[in-house]
Amino acid sequence: MIRLLKCISGDDSFELASFDDDLAPPYAILSHTWIEGQEVTYSELLAGSGANKDGYKKIRFCGEQATADNLKYFWIDTCCIDKSNSVELSTAINSMFRWYQHADKCYVYLSDVLVPQQICDAQASHASWESAFRQSRWFTRELLAPTTIKFFSVDGKLLGSKASLEHEIHDITGIPISALRGQKLVDFSVAERMNWVAKRTTKWKEDKIYCLLGIFGVFLPLNYGEGEEYATQRLQDEIQKRRYRRTQKHPQEMPVSSSLPFTRNELFVGRESQLQAIEEIILSRDTHQRMAIYGLGGCGKSALALEFAYRALATNAKREIFWVPAMSQESVGLAFREIAVRLQIPGISDENANLKKLVREALSSKTSNDWLMIVDNADDPRILLEFDTEDPRSIPLIDYIPRGNKGAILFTTRSREAAAELSQTCVLSLDDMGEAEARQLLMNRTINKSLLDNRAAVKNLLQSLTFLPLAIVQAAAFMNQNDISVSKYVSLMQHTSTEAELFSERFEDPSRYQRTDITVAKTWQISFEHIQKQDPLAADYLSFIACIDRTGIPQTLLPPGGSKVQHTKALGTLKGYAFLTERQQTVTGSDEERHTVSEKLGWA
Repeated sequence: MIRLLKCISGDDSFELASFDDDLAPPYAILSHTWIEGQEVTYSELLAGSGANKDGYKKIRFCGEQATADNLKYFWIDTCCIDKSNSVELSTAINSMFRWYQHADKCYVYLSDVLVPQQICDAQASHASWESAFRQSRWFTRELLAPTTIKFFSVDGKLLGSKASLEHEIHDITGIPISALRGQKLVDFSVAERMNWVAKRTTKWKEDKIYCLLGIFGVFLPLNYGEGEEYATQRLQDEIQKRRYRRTQKHPQEMPVSSSLPFTRNELFVGRESQLQAIEEIILSRDTHQRMAIYGLGGCGKSALALEFAYRALATNAKREIFWVPAMSQESVGLAFREIAVRLQIPGISDENANLKKLVREALSSKTSNDWLMIVDNADDPRILLEFDTEDPRSIPLIDYIPRGNKGAILFTTRSREAAAELSQTCVLSLDDMGEAEARQLLMNRTINKSLLDNRAAVKNLLQSLTFLPLAIVQAAAFMNQNDISVSKYVSLMQHTSTEAELFSERFEDPSRYQRTDITVAKTWQISFEHIQKQDPLAADYLSFIACIDRTGIPQTLLPPGGSKVQHTKALGTLKGYAFLTERQQTVTGSDEERHTVSEKLGWA
């Protein structure tokens, strides 16, 4: 049942009418942020009170707009749901996505966006309100469910539609444009859909999760007080149950790509020679192959692996693709659990089932389909290679990685040592982008192309960023958000204080993991922490090197300490993480040159 509002003719008041969901008349729906203590409730509307509250203006606005669109009825969550009735509230929240889907019009009322009074046509004057628009609180459900959405400022001025503002919405929320245009939500991975609400803040922490119910097509009883973490776990459990039931009934409907954490990156640039090299090793042989990509944090290893996965899928639509995040033993375990459900392996519902073992046996079988497993972010080899000290019966996770001849494994890691341990001799070093590729990446990521008109400034910027993909994407995001030119960004980089701040500036990227800090500074900090754990002397060297000129550093300048073997290993560690490159050989030894980005580590 849905309860709708209707204007009372000739009076500034409203009445409520109830309908079966399937028999509801055409109606409009309002998306808005609540004002504490100022919203008109269901009981107040019945009593004819609440007209003095600020929220009453929104009811009046929605009624007037619905009338202008020839709609007699409209719906607002604050007064169309009796929130004192827990059963009704739970039913409403579980039904809300469907109600938004069925609405003829959706009005997004942005109470924090005010258009200057002198602006008559707000749609033609983006500059007057776009900054506030970008800071507004967004509602993922409301952006995806309705077909027609109009955005209004607090003073009722039309800002645009979902269609006209789709690029701004994508840039702010990270929701793919294809999803905004109506692509089936099941085409997007669970991880990606979860990421769409990562930035959302709600009064009740649980609502951040409950708003996802319709996006995943699941139903849950509400349990306010359980907290976000437990609500997330309940949601994930229900998603897995639904996926399992669905694959049992219609296994052919489950798209192979749904096991990938992100949709294909439409802005991917270059790396053709590396993609060809991976294909020749991974896909062109009849025996099991393992390969590792290593390189500096932010150089694009995961992006390269993701692009290769989609190309592998394009060459064989029946190939199974599995993505295993190796940031922790827990993330590996969860990934294997999803694989087990996807493959419908017998015995996975048993209480004491060893899911990792079942997955290994299934994919190592001669009867399995062709498959590709990408083990991403294997930066700490101990996660995969060491025993669980708390369980003497355990075996290293690497032993659960399948070896069937029908499949192949592709690792990504920052460490050359880890790459060698995981894949033996089949290692691909991912170096800096070429200038042409870097320029194209910057262009693809920049919304206002006129910002790139100064070719000399663009070249200067790319060289300053050492053609590092993550740094380029981060720079483009900052320029997009603040509408500044390349020259202005370069001038900010030239000051030590603002340079550090720029590289610590957070930005959203739908092709990265949910709730991860993806700044250049954070990426290098993680690499430095890995080095500290692995080789303290190497960390001391890097801390020293970051404070002096970046080129031609004689070994005699390095801080004393350690034997010659330890010295050699420390330099090898830094080379393995791509922070050092060997410049030349001399009679007395070798000079070392830092990778040019290592100078940023003084503040990372």
